[in-house]
Amino acid sequence: MPNIIFIIIVLFITSISVGIIGNIIGIGGGILLVPFFLFYMHMPPLEASGLSLFTIVASTSGGSLKFIKEKIIDFKLFLMIVLFAVPAAIAGSILSKYINTDEFKGIFSFIIIIIGIFSLIATRMQTKRNIHSSHNHNNYNNSNEETDTSDINPRMHNGTVNNDENIETLSGTSNNIDLRLQSMIIYFKHISSNIKRKRIDRTGNRYDYYIKKPIAINLFSILAGFISGFIGIGIGGITGTFLTAVEQIPPRIAFSTIVLAMIFSSIAGGFIHLAYMKLSFKTIVYLIPLMVGAVIGSQLGAAISKLFKSRTLRLYQGWIIIVLGFLMFVISYFK
Repeated sequence: MPNIIFIIIVLFITSISVGIIGNIIGIGGGILLVPFFLFYMHMPPLEASGLSLFTIVASTSGGSLKFIKEKIIDFKLFLMIVLFAVPAAIAGSILSKYINTDEFKGIFSFIIIIIGIFSLIATRMQTKRNIHSSHNHNNYNNSNEETDTSDINPRMHNGTVNNDENIETLSGTSNNIDLRLQSMIIYFKHISSNIKRKRIDRTGNRYDYYIKKPIAINLFSILAGFISGFIGIGIGGITGTFLTAVEQIPPRIAFSTIVLAMIFSSIAGGFIHLAYMKLSFKTIVYLIPLMVGAVIGSQLGAAISKLFKSRTLRLYQGWIIIVLGFLMFVISYFK
């Protein structure tokens, strides 16, 4: 009994810490939890990943409620992520059943090191881009404002309004069809490239930005979802970096939206793990302090995240992930 009580206390403190860190840097906490389960608790990979995903659900649920109240979640962006990440998380969770412990540790270390490097490189690229961004950004906004109407209005072609009378004077029905086809092409090109977004949070702060490549967001969500289900981590390490450094979406909007999306991808992956692993009374007992601590930590992390600059958040994310990956590699292969 004393041993169980000690473990419960350790799990509670650990989950609070992971909830704080995960919500500050947008990684969900799984990158920190899975190594803890593997090396300290000596759990098999399937159980470690499953517990991690359910803890992420608790952690992200608490943070998401706070972000929703603050009105900083972009729900259109959320759908672009979650509709692709959830099926991928299910596929990754199914595949994880066939990996043994040693293979899992090696794969986990490799994946999170790559994620960390990607985060750091993308952050440095963004920093260099910001040096020359002010003038280019103004030109970009002006050009989009001038062409928005012609792109999305099916009655406009080459910037000229065609009313019904003008369309009827075109040479034949084929010209009408050609005009409409061209307008449709322009419209679908518009929605597949730049989508202008605006958010105003509860305190009145305004965020203006573009979702530049929705298809790329879908693809990265598939990759992040698969890895999430496979090794039991959140989707924030990949999608968060891509959205902030490549898509240049404001970090608070990106991280908050990802935290909400992680609830659904983690539930999907977690239930697959739950179906495969043998639940014991001990596992259920472990879940209680993990989930309670994660909720508390997520609330603290969501509040603390306001104090950090966006570049600082991404640098922390990258370095924490890389260091952890190398530590896991060293412990696994040189113990």
